[in-house]
Amino acid sequence: MSASIFESIPDKTLFRFIKMVMENTDFETLISSQDNELVDGIAEAESTLGVRGNDIAIDCDYIYNVWQSNSDLFEEDRLIKNLDRPTLKKVEFDWYAWETQWVKLTYRHQVETYGTDKGDIYNYIYGLSSEGDMSYYDGTLIDTDNYDSETTDESIDSNFTIL
Repeated sequence: MSASIFESIPDKTLFRFIKMVMENTDFETLISSQDNELVDGIAEAESTLGVRGNDIAIDCDYIYNVWQSNSDLFEEDRLIKNLDRPTLKKVEFDWYAWETQWVKLTYRHQVETYGTDKGDIYNYIYGLSSEGDMSYYDGTLIDTDNYDSETTDESIDSNFTIL
């Protein structure tokens, strides 16, 4: 994880940068730091100032969180005290995926028979199966081939762990 380029910018410069972003972005209505309005506003301000971060997602997150921690200061025309700045943290979480998989399972079986003709033996085994005397899962699983899968749903667990 790399830090935002804006961490190294002095408070007054960062204040002016965020004020510039605020000209085209309504921070009060943003849903998250990844809201398209904020991403576009920061990209436009970066190109105007000739500043370019390495990771727009983390830069947007930094700007958003600086604004959230200091929203009252941004009502002023100039910076009247030092900005409260967030620190970079790692967050661990689980992301669930539900899949339907098309899988070929191979089970090895042994049966006893008096037959020697392959057709007779096949019919004998098929008869055992159709009568419920033997099922595929009664054998030993010897091979699994995944042919295809389809994700049917996903969700992100909201129980985050800040490391």
